[in-house]
Amino acid sequence: MKKIIFLAILAAMMLQGCKTAGQHSADASGEAKKEAKLEMDPAKLFWSNGKGMGNCSACHAIPADTSGKPAGNMGPPMIGMKDRFPDIAKLKAAIADQKAFSPNTMMPPFGRNKILTPEQIDVIAQYIYQY
Repeated sequence: MKKIIFLAILAAMMLQGCKTAGQHSADASGEAKKEAKLEMDPAKLFWSNGKGMGNCSACHAIPADTSGKPAGNMGPPMIGMKDRFPDIAKLKAAIADQKAFSPNTMMPPFGRNKILTPEQIDVIAQYIYQY
């Protein structure tokens, strides 16, 4: 009988913990998305260091950048963007969901996964299109 009571109490505590953890993670996720929706500075979106935004610099470099900030080398560098994407709409589509063009890519689908808003994708596309 003691085991049954103990197990019932333990199960109730676990269920309560799951509800609380779920609420906290949903709140944190909502806050990150709210922050991301508010951020429209193209440089901050590109160099966001993974704070719920683009964090493009984790994989891509802008060779013309002289800020000295570290940049990744996993993805192609942001050079010759107008030559590579004569139609900026295709660049925006690639940022939104690169998997549609290259299924084996490591690039997250920023639009489809709602990491970035369509407006933020537009801002980043305009930013890297200059290089």
